[in-house]
Amino acid sequence: MRCRIHRGCHEIGGNCVEVESQGKRIVLDIGLPLKDEQDVSVPDISGLTTHDDRLLGIFVSHPHPDHYGLLDRITQPVPVYMGEASRRIIEVSAFFTPLPSLGKVEPEGYSDRQPIQAGPFTITPFRVDHSAYDSHCFLIEAEDKRLFYSGDIRGHGRNADLFQGLITNPPPEIDVLICEGTQIGRVPDFAFPDEHSVADRMAEIFGGTKGMGLVWCSSQNIDRLISVWDAAKRSNRQLILDMYTAEIIRAADDESLPNPGEDGVQVYLPISQKSLIIREKAFDIPKPYYPHRIYPEALAEAAPNSVMVFRPSMLRDLKIAECLDGAVLISSIWSGYLPKETKRIDEMKEMGVKHVHIHTSGHATVDELKAFVSAFPQSRIVPIHLEDRDGFSELSDRVEMRDDHEWWDV
Repeated sequence: MRCRIHRGCHEIGGNCVEVESQGKRIVLDIGLPLKDEQDVSVPDISGLTTHDDRLLGIFVSHPHPDHYGLLDRITQPVPVYMGEASRRIIEVSAFFTPLPSLGKVEPEGYSDRQPIQAGPFTITPFRVDHSAYDSHCFLIEAEDKRLFYSGDIRGHGRNADLFQGLITNPPPEIDVLICEGTQIGRVPDFAFPDEHSVADRMAEIFGGTKGMGLVWCSSQNIDRLISVWDAAKRSNRQLILDMYTAEIIRAADDESLPNPGEDGVQVYLPISQKSLIIREKAFDIPKPYYPHRIYPEALAEAAPNSVMVFRPSMLRDLKIAECLDGAVLISSIWSGYLPKETKRIDEMKEMGVKHVHIHTSGHATVDELKAFVSAFPQSRIVPIHLEDRDGFSELSDRVEMRDDHEWWDV
């Protein structure tokens, strides 16, 4: 068995790993780079754009574009595997946002720790903690060799028990561990060490706020939505979801999530999303939410007792509704995204809206990465999804640096 990383050895995002055994091949993730994403082409893998039946499948670890985002550029009927919830989340996101779609791909589902046979390969998904819902690592077995691919991981989310279980009882006899290293060398963004501390601080902020609580977070970050909901309930406020976020929750299909109609969860349809639904004649989307809708004219009265999942593009709606008196804006995203919205944040500050940043990372801390690689004491370790290669080398004396496109033996 041999392997090559097409992208990710020197950058965060764009993961794509090709594995070969007995002349057959599989691909782990086929992600869109986070930089220069418009100019990138499909990786140079035979079978993606020209027929090659030696390519047996693509296995997607989770529904973030830097791991699936080039699927819509594949022109050949390659089998694609991903979690069922991942597929639904990607479909919803592709409708409401500029995020990539599945294109013509019709993925097959997989389940936690249920092996899939593809030619000489046995591929076993392991569900893991990450900011993306339905995230997995992969164990690849062929020719008496065992490769473990981390995908994206962390150990401080609401599924931290999955991370702890994996490092406590890891798959044995792994020859090579391909491990993400996003946080290596980054300025730490861990003022709040876990999701529970995020919810605690949000509840404090909401408790001391006279107006509406606005939380700017990713609709795909299901853990964060639970934290917002928890904080809203503890501060005796209802939760208002925009329709995109409500559809993501529907796609996750998890009873533990804040579903509209439960515990006062309501749905607001922003102008931009309403225009999209009308333009696409997608009237079946809002239909299930009619009993749980809140309309613009009701926002001002509801504001002191509400928390709204917010994005800066919704500012126009809220100004028209005149519901921002005494409001607070909590940004709950990676701090690197904030400069893109400086103008709107400053505008809100001028309107008297207080701004607070409350966030914990979707990726493993350096200490969590140390614990993860230590769980595989006999494995060679190849880093991916990182910028600081030298920093990653300090995690273990078993680290081997590889370059993009370089074939190497497992």
